[in-house]
Amino acid sequence: MLEIEGLCFNWSEDLHFKYELSVARGEILALQGRSGVGKTTLLELIAGFQTPTAGTLVWDGLDLLALTPWQRPVTTVFQADNLFAHLTCLNNVLVGLGPKEKLRPNLLNQIHDYFVQLGLAGLQHRMPSQISGGQQQRVALVRALIRARPILLLDESFSALDWEMRQECFDSLQTVVKSHNMAALLVSHDTRDAAYLGCRELRLTMV
Repeated sequence: MLEIEGLCFNWSEDLHFKYELSVARGEILALQGRSGVGKTTLLELIAGFQTPTAGTLVWDGLDLLALTPWQRPVTTVFQADNLFAHLTCLNNVLVGLGPKEKLRPNLLNQIHDYFVQLGLAGLQHRMPSQISGGQQQRVALVRALIRARPILLLDESFSALDWEMRQECFDSLQTVVKSHNMAALLVSHDTRDAAYLGCRELRLTMV
């Protein structure tokens, strides 16, 4: 379980955030709230891209605040897909893995299955410039999922998709989160997302 208690961060003298929440394995938590209430900041604190001023951040008894970003069992999919323009979609997925992970048995089969599930069949060898923005987002999601880290952070990762494709992505996301016992936090401004997923919601407000 991901447990966050009294986790504080100050952007300025007038802008303060404090977080209290927990996310169980196999659960997706939807983070709601207007722009500026600290949804993305929370993900950055979990990932280690920001340093809190107080509080605790624990995963299954492990103090994440004592770890560097690359040591944390976290994968983040941002609003921007961050694909490398000079690499194929397949190589963009592989670049997110360490050398040992690339040698995992059936790795290419797993990647192929994700491409099919997310409506990307046949696009593995295309360049990012040859596919749509929504397809690029889904490639970035495959890259995150194939890492199989237990904490998955999604910062409006589906915002560029139409509702029908978003539902298909959510179906795949639920399957992966449950089958890998992941804890996922989903930032979204669309209330339909949490309703479709049937997941718990947390509405953030200013301190």
